[in-house]
Amino acid sequence: MKSEKSTQDTRISIRALTIRQPFPELILRKRKPFEVRSWKTNYRGPLLIHSAAKVMANCAEKSGLRPEALITSAFVGVVVLSEVRPYTRADSKLLKQRRAMGGWSPGQFSWVLTKPIRFASPIKAKGKLGLFAVSPSVWRTAHRYLRELKVRTRNDRSQLTAQMRSDAARRANASRTPEERSRAALKAWATRRKGLSKQMA
Repeated sequence: MKSEKSTQDTRISIRALTIRQPFPELILRKRKPFEVRSWKTNYRGPLLIHSAAKVMANCAEKSGLRPEALITSAFVGVVVLSEVRPYTRADSKLLKQRRAMGGWSPGQFSWVLTKPIRFASPIKAKGKLGLFAVSPSVWRTAHRYLRELKVRTRNDRSQLTAQMRSDAARRANASRTPEERSRAALKAWATRRKGLSKQMA
């Protein structure tokens, strides 16, 4: 059984947000270029859109969508969260023009969403409150869409590979004697020093 730390180490830095339908659908149709929230975040980058289990049927009908046709309880697409700024009357007006609701209220924030991409097949999963990390299995399924966004994440494949190599090295080191660990450390330092010398040459 994996330890809690080991599980956390494998989680990807990309974040997800659960939103009730019809708003995920409106985001993916480019009718809703920002999500209105009462709180802000410092996170910027790829954001997986998760459709909640419940549908706001009245809002769906007002937006011209059929509530029963909307996907729920699944990751349905990915966007880029490029900016978080105060929600304005102009934002509200734009949403109303696009039949994406947009009632005005002060003290809200516009999470600006760009480059929406719909998943060919929704990824069934339960949602969570707030911004949340996705599991490695979800990331692997969504990875090809992230490449389309051309946005680098901190935990891309190269870093996952480095993490795996580091874990393997720690496991190997645990079975060595103190003398063997010392020799391995000296060898690793000599390799790094050689690499630094080449860079400076």
